Amino acid sequence: MTVNIDELVKEQGFCVVPTEEKPFSLDEARFNLLAYLEDYSKMGFSFIKVANELVELRREKESYRLFGQCFLGSFVIGEEKQVFLLCNREGREVFQESKVYVNSSLHTFVSSYSLFLSSIFLLKAKFYEIEQDEAEEIAANLKAQVLALEKSLEQELPFWEHMAYLIEDDGIVLRDDLFHILNKEQ
Repeated sequence: MTVNIDELVKEQGFCVVPTEEKPFSLDEARFNLLAYLEDYSKMGFSFIKVANELVELRREKESYRLFGQCFLGSFVIGEEKQVFLLCNREGREVFQESKVYVNSSLHTFVSSYSLFLSSIFLLKAKFYEIEQDEAEEIAANLKAQVLALEKSLEQELPFWEHMAYLIEDDGIVLRDDLFHILNKEQ
């Protein structure tokens, strides 16, 4: 994963905390949740693959571990293991917040993100002939399944609600655009 932390450091006032390099154990490899996260570059989703690549960020009394990013900002794990999105400019426009609750844990995030990817592939399977009501059904299923993952829902899930909205509203990027294809060939 290539992480762009310039905005987090320069504009949002975070500092990167150096972490001590430690060897990767066999148990960490066997139970590595991060290895399940697939990048989806068409929408800027990119993740680290092992825990020793986590970037620790601090700002005043806040402390997070950065593990990924998307077109709306950076995914971080909070001190109580919840997952948040630290919003970039586009994310702040969408959510009107600088930090948005995403999931109660990394485990739940991995499951939610996997459901999101499966929704993208359902859209791709019918890209040529999908009807609006089918897209709405895919979005509703995603929302219901993500909500079901959260045991006690103490917070709303604005990030996943927005992803469902993008599915409904034809806002999901399903293929590389012509500009991207031409740049690859040069």
